[in-house]
Amino acid sequence: MLTDAGQPSVASAVERAQSANLALSSRSFSSIVDQLGTDDFHRTLRAALYELTGCNSCLILSFSAAEAPVVLEHCSPIKRDRFRHCYMKVAYRLDPFYMAAVEGMSIGVSRCKEIYAQDFTSSAYNNLYYKDVPLVDEIGILCPVTPQQTIHISLGRCTGAPRFDPSVLDNLNAAEPLVASLVRKHALLRPDLYERAMRLPADRGEAIDTSWLRRFNATRREVEVAGLVLRGHTNASIACVLGISEDTVKVHRKRLYGKLNISSQAELFMKYMSNRSSDAPCAPLALSQRNGRGH
Repeated sequence: MLTDAGQPSVASAVERAQSANLALSSRSFSSIVDQLGTDDFHRTLRAALYELTGCNSCLILSFSAAEAPVVLEHCSPIKRDRFRHCYMKVAYRLDPFYMAAVEGMSIGVSRCKEIYAQDFTSSAYNNLYYKDVPLVDEIGILCPVTPQQTIHISLGRCTGAPRFDPSVLDNLNAAEPLVASLVRKHALLRPDLYERAMRLPADRGEAIDTSWLRRFNATRREVEVAGLVLRGHTNASIACVLGISEDTVKVHRKRLYGKLNISSQAELFMKYMSNRSSDAPCAPLALSQRNGRGH
């Protein structure tokens, strides 16, 4: 049975989970259901997933193409400053789970490296952020809520712990339809929780430091274009903002990328992170069209 949004209903998900000999205890399941629509839902879900998988890192994020992620649950050894100032403001848009969510992909229970089509170790996401994350293993679930919103659950094992074994993945695969249905139900019951959730300071008027571009002999117009690219504007949007043609925007971007010895927006993000003033704010970046994939 499907709901009005085309997702399995809670009842059908329960049937599928039971038929798969779900290892989630009845007490944990009951606790999650009891917390539907309350502020404690995500904390209770995290506890149940710990019981099911033995994870020692859990992040629950709300993904949307229109804005930076919203943190719903954060219990992880990942340094909060690193997470806030790198992942939440730049690196998230290179995250394979984020990309899969925005593109509407169905991934089931997956490792991020499994949904990245190329060499993950050489990816912009790994070089910018993930190589410093103290996890030996990470698995993720995407729970679509609406066409514009997806809840991402990241479960990890910290450095020094064993990787998730096949039996854990089997149990989580069995639980995934039920978990996704409950997460979606909760999100639809309490959309206000997502508005109140812990966001990073997201003042979209906050200045992006582009002074470092002068060292590369960037022109004033190229600096303006770079700032808008870092905000996530498309070529068409930049043309509208600056009052120039889209072809002229492409010329400015090509010349700028040549001066920086880069070829993609992802590389511009990395240049920005490595060259900006340490005192400058790292403003949140909006979604734009991508030249390639990365997690």
